[in-house]
Amino acid sequence: MAEYGSLDFAEQIDFFRAKINLPTRTWTDLWEGMHARAFVVAGAMRDELLADLRRAVEAAIAEGETLEQFRKRFDDIVARYGWQYKGGRNWRTRVIYDTNLRASYQAGRYRQMKQIASRRPYWRYRHNDNVRHPRLQHKAWDGLILRHDDPWWRTHFPPNGWGCRCYVESLAERDLERLGKDGPDPAPPVQWETVTVGRRGTSPSTVRVPKGIDPGWGYNVGEAAWGRQPHLTRLQEAEAPWRELKGFGPDHFGRGEVPVDEASAAPGPEAKSAADVYALLRATIGGRERIFTDPAGGRVLVGEAIADHIVESAKRLDGRERFFPLIQEIVEDPFEIWVTFAVNEQSGRYSLRRRYVKMIRIGKTRVLGLVADAWDGYWLGLTVFRGTKTALKRLRQGWLAWGR
Repeated sequence: MAEYGSLDFAEQIDFFRAKINLPTRTWTDLWEGMHARAFVVAGAMRDELLADLRRAVEAAIAEGETLEQFRKRFDDIVARYGWQYKGGRNWRTRVIYDTNLRASYQAGRYRQMKQIASRRPYWRYRHNDNVRHPRLQHKAWDGLILRHDDPWWRTHFPPNGWGCRCYVESLAERDLERLGKDGPDPAPPVQWETVTVGRRGTSPSTVRVPKGIDPGWGYNVGEAAWGRQPHLTRLQEAEAPWRELKGFGPDHFGRGEVPVDEASAAPGPEAKSAADVYALLRATIGGRERIFTDPAGGRVLVGEAIADHIVESAKRLDGRERFFPLIQEIVEDPFEIWVTFAVNEQSGRYSLRRRYVKMIRIGKTRVLGLVADAWDGYWLGLTVFRGTKTALKRLRQGWLAWGR
């Protein structure tokens, strides 16, 4: 039942493994080429649930597992987490399986064909006739031959919709001669139409898409993954009406000021040396590392990386280590959890950042804002500052994953 090629190939696997796990409520939380950067399953909000679904999809891609094998994994995962998903089981599993395998396959094929474009510069659109309900527009494109760098491919490289099984072949000059052609065909004009789709589970939005292509599929998945169109894949920015992810904040989600909570633990002593920082951390978490679970079900590994960050990022110790005793509270009982994408300074690549926000009162009068940043499940940053309730507003940006 795997119809994406006889064997997996490196470019396909590389494309999928480069994705970042992103909890989302609906498929429109990301738009078009952003899906080339992120692995999402609509409604899968818990980190562990999404990670297990990803492993099931990766097994299908890397090991050639069939849809039925994927469904068995899916059923086990749903039972383990008690996940309530939308849609019937057979439909939902097919969408997850088919979309990820087909998109990753086509992204890999795009890269392969680009690498040999000097020898095989022409691409031919092919419609797969082994479908129950063929799209007439896709059939009309069958056999169309264009150069690999024709702008038409930016919006029409398959897949061009849900369940689309179209594909592209690469051709050399001698192939055109054999077909009786002395050059490529003229590119069809791109006709745009306006359609309405849902957005973030709220009011629908109007978008423009090329005629014959499903909303959300009017982009080249290969170019988004390997090409030079960064506007397609920026995980924090998109053209209207898909507003910048970083532009979403407390006002958009109807959130008020952060209330002040009483601290559950007293600050620790101030460190006098780097060795003290590590000792304070180990005393707080009971060893070199410990995993905490946040209210959204995300698991955060707290280890010596946070001590490394404090020691290495400051010319002198600034006292943040005193608040290690509050680590458990801020992760397990924050006021809000914000999610966004940012460049991880350690790895140099885009990572998913979860920001835990809380205001606490220590003693009778001292009020502090606490912000803990977890990157890809590792707790790497702690910001502590004095201020009013509104001082956290500039840090409450991105997508609200959880709020008390």
